[in-house]
Formats: sequence, C-alpha cells, structure tokens
Amino acid sequence: MGTNDERAMDAEREIARINSFFPLLPILGNRWAASRPWEGKTIALNVHLTSFTAAMVKEMVLGGGEVVLSAANPATTDSRAVSLLRSMGLHVYTGGDGADRHEQVIAHEPDLIGDVGFELTERVVKKHPKLAKKLIGAVEATRSGVVRIDPTKPPFPVVNINDGRLKAAVENRHGVGEAIWQAVQLLTGMHLSGRRLAVVGYGPVGKGLAAYARAAGMSVEVIERDPVKRLLAHYDGFPTPSLEDAIQRVGVLVTATGMPNSITLEHVVRARDGLVLVNAGHGGNEIDVTSFMDASAQIDHIADQVVCYRLHGGPRVTVLGGGHPLNIVLNSGSPEPVLLQFALMGLALDWVSHSELKPGEHMVPRALEDQAATLALQALDQAGG
Repeated sequence: MGTNDERAMDAEREIARINSFFPLLPILGNRWAASRPWEGKTIALNVHLTSFTAAMVKEMVLGGGEVVLSAANPATTDSRAVSLLRSMGLHVYTGGDGADRHEQVIAHEPDLIGDVGFELTERVVKKHPKLAKKLIGAVEATRSGVVRIDPTKPPFPVVNINDGRLKAAVENRHGVGEAIWQAVQLLTGMHLSGRRLAVVGYGPVGKGLAAYARAAGMSVEVIERDPVKRLLAHYDGFPTPSLEDAIQRVGVLVTATGMPNSITLEHVVRARDGLVLVNAGHGGNEIDVTSFMDASAQIDHIADQVVCYRLHGGPRVTVLGGGHPLNIVLNSGSPEPVLLQFALMGLALDWVSHSELKPGEHMVPRALEDQAATLALQALDQAGG
C-alpha cells in the first residue's frame, strides 16, 4: 500500500499527467485565484474521492474558500487521492472511521454544497433545518440526485448540471461508455470482440455503453422498459429483447438504469452459465449482490474486484467491482469528460454563490455550459489536441 506520503505522491504524479494533456482545471484555477469567488465561505463536496476529484480540489482551493469532503461511495474511494487531499490540510471524511461521514461534513457548517447523488444536500434539509435556511445554494451532478430535489423541497437553490447539454453528451456517453470497457478488460483480460452483451437501460449512459461496445466488436442487445427509448435503440441498430430472454444467451450484462435491484437473483437463476455482471450506474445497488451471496453454494474471489458466485442448483455468475460503478472503482477511462463535468460544477458553485436565486431546482445556464466548453476547447488546443 505504501505510506501516506507515497500515496499522495502517486496522486500528484497522476494529476500532473492529466493536466499535461488536458489543462482545463489549471486554466480555471488561475481564474479562481484572481477572482477569489469563495473568499470566507465553506464548500462541502460529497463526491467520489478519486484522483480526478483531487485535481479539481487543488484548483478550487485557490478560490479562497475552505473545502471539506465526504465520500459519495466508500467503495469508489482511492486512498491515494485521500492522502493527497489530507496532505493539503483538508478535512476528508471517508466513513472508514465508523462515523457518519455526512454528519462530519455538516459539522463544518458549509455555505455551499457540491453533490453527487443528493445525499448530503438531502441530509442538510431533513436533519439540519437551521443550517438549510442559511445555505447559499447547492449543485447536483447526477440523475439519481436530481429526481430527489423537488420532493425534498430545499429552502435554497439547487443547480441541476446533470440535465444540461454537456453531461449526457460528453461524460455519460463518451466518458462512461469508454471507461467501462477498459475496466472490464483490465480486470478480466477478456477480448471484447465477439462477446454477446446486454445493456440494461438506454439513457445517455446506456447509449454510450452500447456504442463503444459495438465499436469494440461486441454483439450488443438493449433491454429497455421505456417504449420510446426501446424504439430509439431499435433504430440505432440494436435488438431489443426482454431481460428474461437476453440473460439466457449473453455472456456479459451491464446495468445503466439508475434504479435499485435492476438485476436480482430471480433474473440470474435463468442466466447463461458464466455470466459476467457489471454496473455503470451511479449507485452500488443496481445489481442485488447480497442475494447472490445468500444463494451461493460457493463463492470464489478470482481476483481483486472479481467475484464468482456459484448459485445453488444454478449457474456461475461473476460480479465485477462488487456491483459498484466499475469505471469509478478502477478510475478508468479518459479523465477529460469527468474533468469537464467537475469544471462545470465549479463554475456553477461560483455562479450560485453570487446570484439571487429562488429556492428549488434551477437548470444550469447555457452560458455556463458555453463557458465550460470554450475552456475545454482552449485546454485541448494548448495540449495539441
């Protein structure tokens, strides 16, 4: 594992490599250092703690604010990134000490929240109403979080950056679409060409997964309940069988639904023997891994993040990454789509901190997306892209 200093240096080297080929965040950091948009304010970030996150935070702290962080999902936490952030004197709460990581962040009484999944923001509204009334605003970056904004009724503005033009078109389609298959190959060593794949869910993430898998030579089918999305998948050239039909034939299945228990024991008992299950959705509950454990005659830990469940009287089913979003678990794929989304989150936090907005959901302004895209093009030009 190495010492904390060694892990921090590993993360530093990773960030230096990223910035060499796509210096988007350093460009923003220079702007924030000059404008100091968060002077005297505390920003709470509930995010996946990866080297990409550390790259963003290194630039955000130049904007004058105090940044505190909690893990959006402990299973996606990179110890190298945590060591680096803590070496910068930042408070980082992973849940590893057994304490409630969200409550630890809330104790810092943040003025602004950047959230991935809405868990921290919702906790403030429901459990800390006095703090909620003083909060300047929040930014939410996921579909699973956005759907919880209106029911929660926050007494402060929440900027939705998930449903803008950039997130679906760049991060979801290209970032996740590419990264998942890199992660699968890294863990399993399998050659993708010729494999039969079922993509469950045909939103922006599912579209990217299907497109990149087809480009890699996989035989792709799409399972989608929504009739409009299913029709789109058909016209994109993908067969659209039922889940019950496809799971008997395919060798690989990936979920991208954003919904819990999209794949359950009831589904996999009918699966083709040796089925490999992957999750690309935000949460770690789209695949009901716990039910596989309870129904297994034998559990084999084949390799790190690769577990095979031999079901009683049923097939062998292999789950990658424990059912958590595999691209984030392995920090795989090109960082550019993720960094673009982080840049947009930073721009949105800057904007909401100086705008007079009504409580409730606000779509990210087109002007902010234009600004993020322009900066990304500038970064690509600087790096010779």
